[in-house]
Amino acid sequence: MRADAFHRPAGRYFLSHSVGLRPLRTDAAVEAAFAGPWRRGDGRAWDAWLAAIDRFRAALAPLIGARADDICPQTNVSSALSKILFALPERARRRKIVLTEDDFPTVGFVLAQARRLGYELVFLPGGPRLADVDAWAPAFHDDVQLVVVMHVFSNSAVRAPVAEIAARARRRGVFCVFDIAQSAGAIPVDLAAWGADFAVGTSVKYLCGGPGAAFLWTEKETAARCTPLDVGWFSHAEPFAFDIRNFRYAEGARRFWGGTPSIAPFAAAAAGAETLAETGIEAAFAHNQALLDRLLAALPEEAALSHARAGERGGHVVIGARDVEAASTALDAAGFAHDRRMGGLRFSAHLYNTADDVDALADALRPHL
Repeated sequence: MRADAFHRPAGRYFLSHSVGLRPLRTDAAVEAAFAGPWRRGDGRAWDAWLAAIDRFRAALAPLIGARADDICPQTNVSSALSKILFALPERARRRKIVLTEDDFPTVGFVLAQARRLGYELVFLPGGPRLADVDAWAPAFHDDVQLVVVMHVFSNSAVRAPVAEIAARARRRGVFCVFDIAQSAGAIPVDLAAWGADFAVGTSVKYLCGGPGAAFLWTEKETAARCTPLDVGWFSHAEPFAFDIRNFRYAEGARRFWGGTPSIAPFAAAAAGAETLAETGIEAAFAHNQALLDRLLAALPEEAALSHARAGERGGHVVIGARDVEAASTALDAAGFAHDRRMGGLRFSAHLYNTADDVDALADALRPHL
């Protein structure tokens, strides 16, 4: 594993589900792709800046089973999901949008705006049941326009059966969005093979790319059916035509682009994706899951508050404690980076974690169980 490819903090880091560590190559990448061209002042900065976004898309594509041309840069997941929501074709009898009670709250906040368009939100119950495709049955009714699926739920760690959901949704004419924020970079993702319509995600977590470099992926035929409301000159079929009275949507994902993009976040995120690619997602997944297995085996079975079953869990676990606040304070003092969710302590494993890290964490947790 490429643990030596990252800036390592003092102590032991188990927070990749929130912020992935910074690759060593990031500063040089930002200098070469963003700061340097700006500082030169030769009038050609935009050539290098747009190339930085192309490099990001090319680096991300193999990590999520996509073509680079089907990826559109976005500021954050919320913005990407909003663009999808207000781009869908009108279908009079499909007035429901399905999500779950376990979704990250921003998903609910965005989808609630669909009520302005006359949609009804349907919340599926959360919990381990969401690992079973049959729990998603209400999403496959003829009155459903859209189902939003978190590949890995950020609190419960349940991994949804995305390929099966996409197949059933497609058969029933339901648009499907996968939120891969908690899986990209840690869990194998194959958007093309799954048959999804859309996916949204961010580089700030397991992709180790920092904030501000989110993305929207869309299947090409689905994109052609969509007319985004939030557009800009980069959404135009000919961005440099400069005819204010003539807007024509670009082909594919680029129609979701919008206006002038930020550059520095994508220069940094390309470095993260390239660093992960050197190990490969399958190897990273095997490494991360082995470390989670090791942690769970070292603790009482009842200590796990999140979904712990191998094959159905994501890249993190939530561990209970007799006194969560006291346990968290003690872990902070001992240098174990973590956070709290579901009334417990949340930890994730990634490339830069080792078996020694996990053993030390288990030893630190036992007195608090």
